[in-house]
Amino acid sequence: MKLVPTDPPGRSSRKAKRFAQDMRELRAQGYTFEAIRMALAAVGVHVSNATVQREVARATKAASVAQLSGSGVRPDEWSPALTQPQVSASPPSTTAPQSPQVASVETDMRSGKEIAEAFASSRITNPLARARLNAKDSS
Repeated sequence: MKLVPTDPPGRSSRKAKRFAQDMRELRAQGYTFEAIRMALAAVGVHVSNATVQREVARATKAASVAQLSGSGVRPDEWSPALTQPQVSASPPSTTAPQSPQVASVETDMRSGKEIAEAFASSRITNPLARARLNAKDSS
C-alpha cells in the first residue's frame, strides 16, 4: 500500500501554499504582491500581502535550494550568499528601464562587536571634551 497525500508538504493550514509556485512565477513576471493577493482572492483564497510575500520568499528559497542540490554541491558546502536573497548595493537607475540587477555585496569580515567598537572609538560623546577640542581647533 502506498500513501499519497492530497495536500502539499508542510502545515495544511497555510491557505496559499498550494499556489506558491504560481505566485513566484507571477512575481518574477513583475506583478506586485497586491496584484497577486487580488488574484488569489479571485479564486477564493483570502490572504494578506504579508502572506503573499512570505509564500513567494519560501518558494524562491526552495527553488534555489533545489537548484543547488541538483548541482552536486553538498548542503554543508552551500554558502549563505547562495541561499539568501541577493540585495543590490546600488540604487536602481531612474533613466533606464528596470532590468534585473546583479548584486554586488561587499562583506565586512569583522564581528558586530568589532564594528561597534570601531564606530564608538571614532566618536567623542563627552560634551566637555568636544568643547575643548573645538576650542583648540579655533585657536
